[in-house]
Amino acid sequence: MEAPCPVKRIDFSWARLFLCTKHNYKKEDEQMENRINMDLGWKFFKGDLAPHTNTEGWGGAKGKSFYFGAAGRNLEDSGWKDVDVPHDFVMEGDYTQKNEVFVGSDRVPDMETIDSRHFAGGSLEGGIGWYRKKFELPASQEGKRVFLTFDGVFRNSTVYVNEHFVGTHESGYTGFTYDVTEYINFEESNLVAVRVDSTGREGWWYEGGGIYRHVWLTVKEPVYLPEDGIYITAEPVLETCCAKVRIETTAANRRDNEILVCIRSVILDAVGQEICSTSTEMDICFWDENTVEQEMHLTDISLWGPENPYLYTLRTELVYDGKAVDVRETSFGIRSIKADGEKGLLLNGSFFQVKGFCQHMDHAGTGIAVPDKLMEYRLHKMKELGANALRCSHNPPSPELLAMCDRMGILVMDETRKTSVSKESLEQLRNMVKRDRNHPCIYCWCIGNEEVNLQFTPEAGRVAHAMRMEVKKLDPSRPVTMALVYWNPNGTKDSRDISLEELLPLAGELDIAGFNYYPERWDPYHETTCGQPMMNTEAFSNGWTRSCYETNTEQGYFYPMDPENGNKNIRKWSGDSAFKAENMWKMYHARPYLSGYFVWTAFDYKGEPTPMPYPAVSTQYGVMDYCGFKKDIAYYYQSWWSGQPVLHVFPHWNLAGQEGRPVTVYCYSNYEEVELSVNGKSYGRKRMERDWFLKWENIIYEPGVLCAVGYQGGREATREEVRTTGPAERIEMTAYENCICADGQDIAIINVRILDKYGRVVPTADPQLTFTVEGAGTFLGAGNGNPGSHEPDKLPVRRAFHGLCQLLVKSNPAPGKIKITAKAEGLYSSVCMIESRAESK
Repeated sequence: MEAPCPVKRIDFSWARLFLCTKHNYKKEDEQMENRINMDLGWKFFKGDLAPHTNTEGWGGAKGKSFYFGAAGRNLEDSGWKDVDVPHDFVMEGDYTQKNEVFVGSDRVPDMETIDSRHFAGGSLEGGIGWYRKKFELPASQEGKRVFLTFDGVFRNSTVYVNEHFVGTHESGYTGFTYDVTEYINFEESNLVAVRVDSTGREGWWYEGGGIYRHVWLTVKEPVYLPEDGIYITAEPVLETCCAKVRIETTAANRRDNEILVCIRSVILDAVGQEICSTSTEMDICFWDENTVEQEMHLTDISLWGPENPYLYTLRTELVYDGKAVDVRETSFGIRSIKADGEKGLLLNGSFFQVKGFCQHMDHAGTGIAVPDKLMEYRLHKMKELGANALRCSHNPPSPELLAMCDRMGILVMDETRKTSVSKESLEQLRNMVKRDRNHPCIYCWCIGNEEVNLQFTPEAGRVAHAMRMEVKKLDPSRPVTMALVYWNPNGTKDSRDISLEELLPLAGELDIAGFNYYPERWDPYHETTCGQPMMNTEAFSNGWTRSCYETNTEQGYFYPMDPENGNKNIRKWSGDSAFKAENMWKMYHARPYLSGYFVWTAFDYKGEPTPMPYPAVSTQYGVMDYCGFKKDIAYYYQSWWSGQPVLHVFPHWNLAGQEGRPVTVYCYSNYEEVELSVNGKSYGRKRMERDWFLKWENIIYEPGVLCAVGYQGGREATREEVRTTGPAERIEMTAYENCICADGQDIAIINVRILDKYGRVVPTADPQLTFTVEGAGTFLGAGNGNPGSHEPDKLPVRRAFHGLCQLLVKSNPAPGKIKITAKAEGLYSSVCMIESRAESK
């Protein structure tokens, strides 16, 4: 790739993609493929048992030699813990502090308080665990192919089936599938045993441990459609509202003879009406695969986009010997993407301003084992703020999350875990692209993040080039980016002294140059590289403790506007630097040549608690806390992203002990003018600058009413009152949904508020809550958003934090009513009723 000039405008107008394969097949298809969810009914043991390796005993020399230890059929596991997956066993441990040398700490940006990988990982210790599950398959399935799929195991897993070693998978962030046909017993019990070793780390945040995504058992005919064997590209012609749909379909033959098959591809619209079809025959050699290419033309198309995420369906029928032996339905969308160095991102031919968040995958109460409903909840919380994009940092997400983004119209930056051309790293990259390339939500691939030890070296450009070519070979339709950072790896010079020329060998290999922070470098790079497409891959969020207005390092609480931060050894968040988020978005919004903006992060996550020392165990970068409760900064983004009227003032007005002292009041709003008053006394009316905020200094605190009035066109449009509350009197519980599915996997998300007698949240109330769950549900976990809390998430006892708490309840497989009760000493209790139905609502 030539660099730096002329760095071209790159047209990625092949608007392709489809959702992941549907898991629920119609009755007429059940004989062709049975996809069985294996999430329920596992046995778990925390600790290491034999076999410790896949060569122990006779295992390295003979087949079916793992008849001992946790892999053996005769092991008595009745005393093991009953668990369902997804499951994170690391979060069930205790928080501990370690005193150890953090080798290489000077090489990681903004981690001045991180003294160990243990602390960076949330102060929870990884470990080794064993999972076992027994299952049966009827004799009618004999002669078919059987596949075992793990969507995610963290990490370093070893799988055994019926005392046979099946395989190992090192990374915790990519799924894997094993063909276990030859190991299966029919009409007898089968045993799958999985050893998981999460003592190693792949990141610098909380990573958990266990089988934390779904597990599937798939039964297919000997002639079948392999996993990830269908690839769709749809090239729209915007002027004529037409599209050329190209389909590559791979079929497999596990019979002993060469065969002739027919691939029939049918495109359905969003209501299931057939609009186009084609059929092609091909030969497949014995015990081999073959691929056929097909093409169809669509007219009067509906484009996929955030405002109208229209999805078509491709129905693929594999016909052999006159019968459809495999049928698969795949959703896809038609849209065009173009990254332009001057015009920014063009989606379906029009300028599109990306307003995105980064996020890690863990949540209060579940750790990394986030249920599907909770993923959906988090995406909805992001969309409420006006976000239209998500960066999956720093690893590939679950298939279910991408399917949700397809349906919800959220653009996605899909990211591999490691910048490397090792055999395993490249295989992880290929697997990510092949698995995800049909999702219309994905608009770019990211091959790395803040590779401070690599990015200024001679080999950096070569590594990036090789990785980009691997991606292009599998998906030429999307751009490749990487999150670069102006950070000197050895500390010998200030980051401001790093020249553009030092970064160009790597950045010039990217379709879109991605930059974490350092907005002052955007314009010089843009001018130097003659219009190479650029994006902001990571942006400041300010990050603070929800409803906290004074930094307290002993408790792990952080407030970026605290004027004493400089005296508390938090100099990077003192003075004007407290408003990094507002400054950075304002700079981005004024630069349409940028093709993306991703705030770090949407939610707090466990680990990486900088700038706070221990006892903090969670980061505070999120604009929402670990439970998804909004912080004040969330209203800034909602003001300028959502298009909805917003008026929000802070701090809260329960500032006991501050009477008579000056307080600074802030306002996030998109109204033209805002007037502030306290107990009826006006402190002035101010005009709101675009992409900014308002501030009133030296407001003398007195209990009562803090009032903000929003004006539009010179007239009062709305007002917000923040009142000094009375003491806590009662508990209120509100469910995200009052009806869930009785499948043993769906969950109810219940937000808890501590109210005074007038129904106002008491922002200083931290009572200890006790939860009971009765009926057709089970307690799953709880959290409160406190970054310094060491309370266990898996006990039904939890303190509220600043007036809020969250409870998660999982459905049982049998339908019925779920009764949840919350109690606290001295408060009126609360009851929440959830209906769990056999079919989803």
